[in-house]
Amino acid sequence: MTIRPLGMTCAAAALSLLAGCEEQTPGTAAPQPSVVPSTSVAPSSSSSAPTSTTTPSATVPSATAATVTKPATGGAVAHTPEGAATVMEEYHHALGDKDLDTVCRITAPAFDGGMKECRSLTPIQFEMFTPADLKNLKVTRVDRAKVKSQGPDQVIVPPEAIAPKATIMDGDPKIFTMGWRGGTWVIIK
Repeated sequence: MTIRPLGMTCAAAALSLLAGCEEQTPGTAAPQPSVVPSTSVAPSSSSSAPTSTTTPSATVPSATAATVTKPATGGAVAHTPEGAATVMEEYHHALGDKDLDTVCRITAPAFDGGMKECRSLTPIQFEMFTPADLKNLKVTRVDRAKVKSQGPDQVIVPPEAIAPKATIMDGDPKIFTMGWRGGTWVIIK
């Protein structure tokens, strides 16, 4: 049986793909120059063969690291209470869609067991929602005026800031604490 060599080949392919997809928070390192080859033909009196030159060009980040970064979803999230409200809405919409990856990306820091515990318990939570709850979660909005800053890297989202809610959430209102981690907002309590 040749499972092992195939597994090694797949792992090597995955690693080579990931090597080109390395994430970096803007502003944390100097921009790396990218070499873009450009060919120019120069007239030559002694030879009729064209000459080729390579011109390096540097890329410069367009966003300021202190204000906007890109989370795993690819959209920009501001390092402000408004940005936290946007992520809280994304969390509720993901609950309504039963999107385990998005829910756990946002809530894993709140679990003692991190991502592993989130991935095992969240599917149970999904099953507790009624069809009407799932519909409400998909259209949840957060009232930005009610989101309270607790310093530059932490905000409080009180239950009255979230509407509409799932009925299970009305019965046991929760105050969400969000923290700025890894270039985006996550739920930490």
